Amino acid sequence: MQSISPIPLSVASFGKFGSIVSPDEEISKLDSSQKNANQGTAIKISKVSNISNQFSENHGVKNPNCNLFRCFTKLPLQKSFKCCDSDNLSDSLHYEIKVLEKHPFSTQTFIPMGRATASGYAYLVVTALPDKAGEPDLSSLNAFLCKPNQVVTYGAGVWHAPMIVVGKEEHLDFAVIINELLDDRKPECDLQERFYDGQLALQLHY
Repeated sequence: MQSISPIPLSVASFGKFGSIVSPDEEISKLDSSQKNANQGTAIKISKVSNISNQFSENHGVKNPNCNLFRCFTKLPLQKSFKCCDSDNLSDSLHYEIKVLEKHPFSTQTFIPMGRATASGYAYLVVTALPDKAGEPDLSSLNAFLCKPNQVVTYGAGVWHAPMIVVGKEEHLDFAVIINELLDDRKPECDLQERFYDGQLALQLHY
């Protein structure tokens, strides 16, 4: 079984899989003179994440949809997880990845809602690049621990596991931005899946 440990989500670490919004990371790069929005009461940083629609004009997909996902925390994941290089790691567990999916013609953006940043990491994302045939390149498999105020955008065609919520709360809500054809005759235009049985796992530390 191929097993990987997650690393902290950052702009640089996630770059080849898409883009993210990471407020603390972005704002730490600025000085006080850049508090430049809403009459000096806000900071605006433009174009921090890339949203794209790669459907052809013939498909007629012009505007993205905003969907709601309520993702539930599986019982083994109701813990406060840490990165593998953290001090004071007491134990670990394996969590199996059973499916990878991709959206061939659209980015997909997950915007978490309703959890305080002080609660620690809130969700995990698992990603893999496509190989030359468009299938998951498992040698590129990566996993990222995400804070509640970080937004993830998967690039179009990037393979990823379904959302994995962690922590002691029962669920986490996401607003999800995606371009969709929603044609029952062509479901592969919106979603393609590959299934794995006992092949892929995360090693999680807490």
